[in-house]
Amino acid sequence: MRIGVSLPNVGIDHGKETLLPVAEAAERLGFDSVWAAHHVVLPYERESRYPYQRSGTEVAMTPGMQWLDPIVTLSAIAAVSERVRLGTSVFVLPYRDPVTLAAELAALDVLSEGRLVLGVGVGWMREEFEAIGIPAAERGARTDEHLQVMKTLWSEDPASFEGRFTRFENVVLATTPRTEGGPPIWIGGNTDAALRRALRFGSGWHGFEVFPEEIADLRERLGRLAVEGGRDPTELELSVARGLMPPGREQESIIPDRRMLGGSAGSVVDELGRYADEGVELVLIQVSLLPPLVPDALEWVAAEVLPQLR
Repeated sequence: MRIGVSLPNVGIDHGKETLLPVAEAAERLGFDSVWAAHHVVLPYERESRYPYQRSGTEVAMTPGMQWLDPIVTLSAIAAVSERVRLGTSVFVLPYRDPVTLAAELAALDVLSEGRLVLGVGVGWMREEFEAIGIPAAERGARTDEHLQVMKTLWSEDPASFEGRFTRFENVVLATTPRTEGGPPIWIGGNTDAALRRALRFGSGWHGFEVFPEEIADLRERLGRLAVEGGRDPTELELSVARGLMPPGREQESIIPDRRMLGGSAGSVVDELGRYADEGVELVLIQVSLLPPLVPDALEWVAAEVLPQLR
């Protein structure tokens, strides 16, 4: 079991003075990875339903919240770290042109010396798609094709592609990624469509707010869908993002109604162990405290939890 850390690239007033200490603590304390989230615009009027209601994290969709771009964020972290993996949790793939994005991600993979993990999702907010100029109804098709485009550019020289949204012939990407074939791709989402996409394109699956008692059902779904797709589901690395609250600090929580990893070090270790028993290899913790307090919380996790993990 490995533990990743969610970076505070989302909040009311964030900058490098709150972002970098979290990354530096994760690097120093032995955490596996650091992760950044992604949105582009937030509508003042929204009809689209937030798909992760039970997490309590919909507050992050409030206009005025600051979302630092994840590629820029991770580039800054790459410059002050040497060991931790750098991930997106998750990048909304259909928002971007895949050819330009492939080059940007290849550059980040080079500058981080192969530490990039690309977590992607299809998106859910129709109003955001409209602002960007992409039909929301095409998000699944665009995601699938964008993944094919990037994989082609990262692995073939010369590269050609003929698709519904992207076409090119006999080109080579201007930046060759450090990782052969490009950075590993983790597909985010808890739906069957996301699981199918993970089996088709991914080296990993990345769930959000999926509890230990729900993993067995997810693995059953994954196995059933793998038969349809002809892939061994055990090839996928399974990961889950969860909130965490150190004991005694519950009154400081910025998301008080969320079901957290917490209570005591023993209870956190027990719940993480239940994930491990179900085949989950990484849990990404989202510390539910204001950013300046997160490094201290990571010190507690490193001292009380990490040494007990198997």
